[in-house]
Amino acid sequence: MAKAKQKAPRKPRILITSQDLETLQTLLDHSPARTAGVDLLEGELGRAVIVGDSYSARAFCRLGDWATYEDANNGQSSRVQLVLPSEADIDQQRVSVLTPVGASLLGMTPESEIEWTDDRGRPHRLRLVEVANADVAPVA
Repeated sequence: MAKAKQKAPRKPRILITSQDLETLQTLLDHSPARTAGVDLLEGELGRAVIVGDSYSARAFCRLGDWATYEDANNGQSSRVQLVLPSEADIDQQRVSVLTPVGASLLGMTPESEIEWTDDRGRPHRLRLVEVANADVAPVA
């Protein structure tokens, strides 16, 4: 009996502001390293729906926003701020958009899920629980 082919998971629809897109395209143009995060970000930008900078019809994760997500592999929840690499600081819960987690959070809307494979070939899946504006302080 032949094994049934497993469908690749459908990626969630993502949104990005034109300002974030411009910033990230410049960042990628000057990024010499080819990592899983860079590759994931490039793919996400290529399929993103571009919205105006003042778009507010639906919450989605933008640069500077705080995101609460759940790791579907182990059930752990984390709250991080999505930032540029120069602002990244894991002790402050600031995650670079060039990491796989950061790239996957960009543009996601609450309750959507995404899967990716890291540089070591391990599969990951996360679900975005909540997005808060950059002005909202993290919960201690």
